[in-house]
Amino acid sequence: MEEEVTNPPGSTSEQLPDGILALLGPRTYLSTACETALLLTKAIARNPDRDDLPGVRDRMHARCRLNHKFTGALCSCPCHPQAD
Repeated sequence: MEEEVTNPPGSTSEQLPDGILALLGPRTYLSTACETALLLTKAIARNPDRDDLPGVRDRMHARCRLNHKFTGALCSCPCHPQAD
């Protein structure tokens, strides 16, 4: 069964106003999903016998919300194509 997403990846519905964002300063954002996927990549190297880990890692990357829920900063994970 497909799970319902109330705030889909890329959604800007909960971002803070620009005036407040300006006070926060620039930050690099790595989503929790992509951070976990990068940790799973290390676990794959340490556990080559675990055939299930690559699939879990790929699902985590796919779950990335792409931008920070409140600031709108784009996820800096190398799995995402970088816009030029």
